[in-house]
Amino acid sequence: MKPETKYKGSIKLSAIGDALGWITEFEKSTESVRQKFGTEKIEQFYDWTKTVGGRFLGYIDNIKAGSYSDDTQLLLAVARSIKRDGSIDHDYFAKVELPNWLDYARGGGRTVKTAADKISRKSAKWFSNFYNFKINGENYDYRQSGANGAAMRILPIALANIGNIEKIKEEIFCNSIATHGHPRAILGAMLYGYAVNQVIIYRPEDFNWEHYLTQIGQDFPAKFELTFKNRIEIREWLNEWNKYKTDDFQKVYHETVTETQGQLRLVYQSIKQNLSVSETLRRLGCFDKTTKGSGIATVIAGIYLATKFHDKPLKAITESVNALGADTDSIAAFTGGLIGALHGHGIIPDKWKSVQDVEYLDYMAERLLNISEDKLSDEPDAAISNVKILNNPKADDFIINEQIEFKPLGVGEIIRVERQPTLTKGKFNLIIEAKLNIGQTIIVSKLLNLESKDEFLLSTDNKETLIIEASKNLKPVALEKFKVFVNQQKRITKNLTEIFMTILKNEG
Repeated sequence: MKPETKYKGSIKLSAIGDALGWITEFEKSTESVRQKFGTEKIEQFYDWTKTVGGRFLGYIDNIKAGSYSDDTQLLLAVARSIKRDGSIDHDYFAKVELPNWLDYARGGGRTVKTAADKISRKSAKWFSNFYNFKINGENYDYRQSGANGAAMRILPIALANIGNIEKIKEEIFCNSIATHGHPRAILGAMLYGYAVNQVIIYRPEDFNWEHYLTQIGQDFPAKFELTFKNRIEIREWLNEWNKYKTDDFQKVYHETVTETQGQLRLVYQSIKQNLSVSETLRRLGCFDKTTKGSGIATVIAGIYLATKFHDKPLKAITESVNALGADTDSIAAFTGGLIGALHGHGIIPDKWKSVQDVEYLDYMAERLLNISEDKLSDEPDAAISNVKILNNPKADDFIINEQIEFKPLGVGEIIRVERQPTLTKGKFNLIIEAKLNIGQTIIVSKLLNLESKDEFLLSTDNKETLIIEASKNLKPVALEKFKVFVNQQKRITKNLTEIFMTILKNEG
């Protein structure tokens, strides 16, 4: 099997797992899934909706079938941060990609969003993003951030450095500490990188699950010793970490190594004894509110599912997607990344090939392979543009088909503008979807003030309604002119909307 096939399989099936698992992430029962989607098991993409931003100031995110979440968004941000020698430009990721990601984040958790916000401080460096604050009486401490927000993005680091496990671990450690300070997050990310490095060398027909798990678990403490801790940035980070803790980082890290080794043994015995998926995930802590998003538990869950169903690769992904009550999108992304690295993209069924930005995912997989083989050609610098900037929009002055730039992703075109009122009077959410020239699609939202109490903005749905009505009554030339006019308007009063509908229906 060609390496390109495995690289594309790993990246795309990671995104596919994310997209499928995002659908079920907050579902509690098969009954709720059946009511919403007409099936008790999610095995294909669906259009669906999600409330974002709270009851009074929020909006409905209309999510298209195949859309991926923050797991894949941040994976791509890391991939863009990898230099031609396989190392990471940590300053670029932490100070450029990460803060700007907040403008188009979809599904991001509080930990990684907080870290992305905090690292935008001038005083914060990629290796010094320490913070501590309270919200509603709950304490948020960088040193206690042990969730899987680091692990979910590091697949490109492993793929760019296949065969060089020490470099993989060091670069993953450095990337992880930009957002997460607890060993569970950091070790979980390194473990996932190690698991990818080991599985990609197999031919599917030669894969032996016992050998694979034994190889990962054997001499585990020695494999994950921090041999790079004398790197100056890491040394400074460790000194800062140890300032306000009773236990130093090294002690907590070694305890986490022991915990992880125990969970790997649990997985081995589970497969050996043919325990059910639900029972195994329960024992790993994937259904417990306090541990369901753990960087260790979710990564090992992904390793478990990819290993148990190595000869039924699509089942590996659907089992993770339908583990209701677990962190389904991240577990499915881990499972997909491993299954894709083993089997390649040839196993992807047609129903999954419509995953968001599939051509860009292929491009990024090819770039990572070229880096790993030291074949990456020179890449042109991004051209400076004079078009409107989409980052953090301050006003509602964007229209469909308009050329924009989103830094640092480059130039693109607006393909959708939607406006939704909030329950709080005098405000609305502006939602802008753009297709960037690099191949990635983003959605930027911003809460804005209404300019007039008597005027509200024409939503995408209203535009479509007008155009549908116009198509019934107008001749082709007039219809095209009407479409152009409607799509160019940033706001139309309710009265004018009613007048248009009266004219188009020829009512009086």
